[in-house]
Amino acid sequence: MKSGRLLNLLLLLQAHGALTASALAERLEVSERTIHRDVDALSSAGIPVYAERGSSGGIRLSDGYRRALTQFGEDEIRALFIASANPLADIGLGEGLVKALEKLAGALPPPQRRAAERSRSLIFFDPRRWRQALAPVEHLAVLRRAVWDDRRAHLEYRDRNGKITERVVDPLGLIAKAGVWYVAALYRDEMRVFRCDRIRRAAVLHETFERPAGFNLAEFWQSWSERFEASLPKYPVRLRVAPQAIDDVTSYWEAEYLDEGAGADGWTEVRVVFPSLETAVPHLVAWAHMTRVVEPAEVHERMIACARALLERETGLEPATYSLGSYRSTN
Repeated sequence: MKSGRLLNLLLLLQAHGALTASALAERLEVSERTIHRDVDALSSAGIPVYAERGSSGGIRLSDGYRRALTQFGEDEIRALFIASANPLADIGLGEGLVKALEKLAGALPPPQRRAAERSRSLIFFDPRRWRQALAPVEHLAVLRRAVWDDRRAHLEYRDRNGKITERVVDPLGLIAKAGVWYVAALYRDEMRVFRCDRIRRAAVLHETFERPAGFNLAEFWQSWSERFEASLPKYPVRLRVAPQAIDDVTSYWEAEYLDEGAGADGWTEVRVVFPSLETAVPHLVAWAHMTRVVEPAEVHERMIACARALLERETGLEPATYSLGSYRSTN
């Protein structure tokens, strides 16, 4: 495409100062006549590019324009080139970002190019949690087109309770949070947020829509996510946790350490915030060999009830015929 070629032409001149028309034609795989037309197009657009005659001449950018493109601070270079697992790949733009950074790196002076390469070797950013399922790329590609073109989309959606509905929405933007994609959309004149991994089918419609005046995706998400987080139920449980289990217990749920370090026995006291008692109990039963519940008391009662029900089901014995304290598995 011509726009891409013009950008490449600019970056080559930025990196090398001046190049002959034949050298540019060879690098861009076009004719010299095309290079001269491209130079005229850039000049007409107000970019200070010109040709110099003579043995040391060639096509070049003015020095002031070249400096403007290369005056990056060291932290700016680091921010641009830190390596990451690119979430843009989920929506089909990963290769575009890679190519853009390669072009930019090629235009940098040698010292800044070395700083960019060093940044990639020192820090890597991975936005996904462990064992997290991959994003539904096929739906994200459809939604990206709808967002880009301001077109309505038809969704078949499964909510958190498993109910499946069909709806037509005005998709205003896509958001990636901890590796999970969401689409912010207008549905029946109300702002809604849909998890993309709950979308069973998505299709772009021919019908377009008008974006709300002044809509800002970042501001909307910040406000919406704060309200959503504040609305979530919380059930704190105080635990003592064995040293080998502290990472497992605190890695997913909100957790707070209640002492400065492990006790004499190596166990650590923490407060873990679950969404509800019903959510907490099965986790704590599974962790029973490596945690001790300090409070609240009702958690003890529910855990014992679960243990009794499990023993009764697995052994076939009535509750009165065994003791929880003395029971030993025969397996």
